[in-house]
Amino acid sequence: MKFLFPGSSLGVIGGGQLGRMFTQRANEMGYNVCCYTPEKNSPCEKTGANCIIGEFDDLHKLEGFLKKISALTFEFENIPSVTLDFLDSFQDRINIFPNTNSIRIAQNRFKEKSFFQKLGLNTVQFSKIDDNSDLKLLETFPFPAILKTNQFGYDGKGQFGVNSFQHLQTIISELQVVDHILEEKINFDFEISVICARFSSGSIFNYLPSKNVHKNSILDYTIHPANLETHLKKISIEYAQTLINELDYVGVLGLEMFVRGDKIICNEFAPRPHNSGHFTMNSCRYSQFDLQLMSLTNLYPETLSLQTLESVMKNIIGEQSEPNEAILQEMLSDSRYYFHSYQKEESRKGRKMGHINFLGKWEDSLFSSF
Repeated sequence: MKFLFPGSSLGVIGGGQLGRMFTQRANEMGYNVCCYTPEKNSPCEKTGANCIIGEFDDLHKLEGFLKKISALTFEFENIPSVTLDFLDSFQDRINIFPNTNSIRIAQNRFKEKSFFQKLGLNTVQFSKIDDNSDLKLLETFPFPAILKTNQFGYDGKGQFGVNSFQHLQTIISELQVVDHILEEKINFDFEISVICARFSSGSIFNYLPSKNVHKNSILDYTIHPANLETHLKKISIEYAQTLINELDYVGVLGLEMFVRGDKIICNEFAPRPHNSGHFTMNSCRYSQFDLQLMSLTNLYPETLSLQTLESVMKNIIGEQSEPNEAILQEMLSDSRYYFHSYQKEESRKGRKMGHINFLGKWEDSLFSSF
């Protein structure tokens, strides 16, 4: 793997907020960033990245982009297979981290949960449903359940609640294209995530588990660290480390899990920095974007202190009620709050427009007033 020193050109597939925050950190460290995205005036472009605008399956434009960079990383995983195949042909010329196999697994819910099971990581019961499936075999499936598109779903998109086998038959009959996964719906105590990074040497560094709270199927806020029993903390970290090792992964990964009594259940992983890891930007020496940069360039210290201060990350979601002027003024005058805007062109319902980090406990913040 190449060592890439400041002045090198680093590439990002995608131009959204994760690419933006990576670009900000890379620029601060003296690197040039080039993003490939179909979006004009993207958050990446607005923070100084050189953006090549093109569709992901435009391999001619993609080749021109790849020839401009020395390393490539990703800010999202919903990438066409033809693009991933094309990227594989450049592996001997540039650093591509994480590997495309990790992207392929993460973007396919059935492959993802099957991989978890292969590694001995707990999951809910699940079954793939496609045009060749015999639905009668699912009569004994534990309902209620959730029917999800097998690929290209996020933030609650492409999901259907299923109350019974008869309800499942009705939903399937109304879908024109069938490539879904049926997942058991469980009552869990709360959700957690572990953000970790693996380097080319095989060294792994992780933050402690965080607690995630969702609203309308979108992450609302993250509390770090999660209040977990010691043995559950140990299991969740072991799960994340097992996953990142078995993927032969280089880069930052976020693993979402459910806590149910004395059990940890894997939900899904993100092959990139994760929304629940944004607290790291203001509460510790090295953020998740620092780790992404260091793993991509192969420049990192032998030891990394990832100890963090207590903190809360609150998402700013489009068309949610905004805090009143007095609350905003109080936050702006308080040095414990840090505002991060993504500079997106349009505010839409359910769209992440930015986030606020607070150094301290949830109960000491003003977030409950949102």
